[in-house]
Amino acid sequence: MKISNAVFRYIEYEMYCYKDTKKELELYKEEIMEGRPSSEVSVQSGLGDSTASKGIKLMTSPFILKAEKTIRAVDNSLNMLCDNHRELFELKYIQGLPVNEVYLEMNISERSYYRIRRQLVTVVGQQLGLINVE
Repeated sequence: MKISNAVFRYIEYEMYCYKDTKKELELYKEEIMEGRPSSEVSVQSGLGDSTASKGIKLMTSPFILKAEKTIRAVDNSLNMLCDNHRELFELKYIQGLPVNEVYLEMNISERSYYRIRRQLVTVVGQQLGLINVE
């Protein structure tokens, strides 16, 4: 299956941002729960019920929905795949090691590195709904 370069790069971008996305999501949820102002438009629940307003924001925020979808896609993919995929994810996308250091650290060939990377990106793309396998 051929994945367009743009889609491949986007999926990798989301994987590189995974750790930061998790942090930003928690901070954003914390801001909503503590009632601090956020950059999104406030939602009016009718009677001024602050708890309901917070709940609505948590359930409808585009940032929260996208971040949770991305985190869930990466987590599900890593749970479905083998240890090599998880190790590559940690070394490349979390620690940011260069390609040659990743495959040396993993004790695999360069060709295996690219195969494992492509499999990981493909499964994450499927989980995100960006890639359909027929």
